[in-house]
Amino acid sequence: MWFAGLTAAAAAFVVYLATLAPTLTFQHWGSDGGDLIAAARTLGIPHPPGYPTYTLMAWLATQLPFGSIAYRANVLSAACTACAVGLLYVTLQTLVSCRRGGWLPAGVASLALGFAPLAWSQAVIAEVYATALCFASLTFFLVIRWRSGGADVLLWLAALVFGLGLGVHSTLAFFLLPALILLWPLRARWRRRRVLLPGFILFAAGLAVFAYLPLAASHRPPVNWGDPEQGRRFLWVVTGALYQPLILGLPASGLFPRLSDWARLVAIQFGWFGWALALLGLPQILRRDRALGIASIAWVGGVALFALLYNSTDSFVYLLPVMLMPALWLCTGVAYLLEQAKHLNRWAAAALSALLLLIPAVSLVNHWVEIDLRGDRSARIYVDQVLAAIDSHGLALVQGDQATFSLWYALYAEGQRQDIVVVNTNLLGFDWYRATLRETYAQLEIPEPGGEAAGPHDQVRELIIRNYLSRPVYALDPSSEWQAWFDIAQEGAAPVYRVLVRSR
Repeated sequence: MWFAGLTAAAAAFVVYLATLAPTLTFQHWGSDGGDLIAAARTLGIPHPPGYPTYTLMAWLATQLPFGSIAYRANVLSAACTACAVGLLYVTLQTLVSCRRGGWLPAGVASLALGFAPLAWSQAVIAEVYATALCFASLTFFLVIRWRSGGADVLLWLAALVFGLGLGVHSTLAFFLLPALILLWPLRARWRRRRVLLPGFILFAAGLAVFAYLPLAASHRPPVNWGDPEQGRRFLWVVTGALYQPLILGLPASGLFPRLSDWARLVAIQFGWFGWALALLGLPQILRRDRALGIASIAWVGGVALFALLYNSTDSFVYLLPVMLMPALWLCTGVAYLLEQAKHLNRWAAAALSALLLLIPAVSLVNHWVEIDLRGDRSARIYVDQVLAAIDSHGLALVQGDQATFSLWYALYAEGQRQDIVVVNTNLLGFDWYRATLRETYAQLEIPEPGGEAAGPHDQVRELIIRNYLSRPVYALDPSSEWQAWFDIAQEGAAPVYRVLVRSR
């Protein structure tokens, strides 16, 4: 069982390495990669909720002695997704309903997940979702092994891994209710102090990873979202207060278009044949192991509803960890089909097995071109064009995530162009960001809100006026409002605009 799981993981890992982005990329919902890598490389704090577990893991990955720094972080995603594939195989083999048919049901289901475009796309870029899938897989594996008669230490380890997993992505909290549903029939085993107390202690130990945030803030890194050294700012970061308005924020007019888009995205994950087998398998799970079936539905349903109504264009990726459950349904459907076909002759059985293996194989072939990023250097070209267009000691004003995070990666992770200053004008309203700028760029004059800098654009105007005599000023995505005060002209063919103060 373990050897087959390692084989499945190795096969997935080889595919991921063959299609891995060689450097920073904007593809596959990966625009946050520059922020995450820059924070990891400098042991800083990325955007809320801070992702402490991922940051520490990515810091370790960036110490690898090969490839670009971004490539090393991309390898972490590939390794985590491959581990999830292997763990899923072993978990499915642990379940009696998936063991019928030998290695084939678990092999088909685990590789179908590994080569589904959602999992594969996150395996080749630097993002948190592949790591979240790994933690979800490990937690689910430990719970299932304990549920199958394993020692209590497995349940304690599940609590530890779950706590650490919340430091990768907070949506893993949606596993709490499914876990309770899974464990409720065996409550006589775990509702004892000698079982519960170590579990709570290890869960708290896992959550203690969030102590990284104030510790990191104390050394004043250049990427220091929220500066969570104090209690109020710590809560602002870990609760994701900046993004809370997006929760349940999808307008009613956007619901039908999103449902339509999601229907297409969901359909291509396993293909029509794979989903047909998954829908065949779910009733079998409900009949043989009702708690497992209900838990799987609750997990998928909770995350899907949250992601559906979350007002962000990339919320679909939140579904990645719960893709484990449709894979479970698929495994059970394959096992049931093989059980029904056990009276077939040898050749018919071989033909059926080959047909089932086509599920991951077809996905691998159909999605290779769209997922493959080994030739993608568009983000690197963008950064190089920007840096080449900015004169010595220039001040670069940015607004969008891609521009901001790609420059943070170049300056803070790779150490390029230490002479220039990058300021995100959308963040100037936050006191923690102004404090970070003063720590990072001691010679830069940062205006405080109020007075001549009453509004956000007024702050930008005041920032430019105070600094343009000491350094050239550039904008990567200038606002039209700035043209009332400054002359703005593009620097050749580069995506950079020179900002000149008009004589009074």
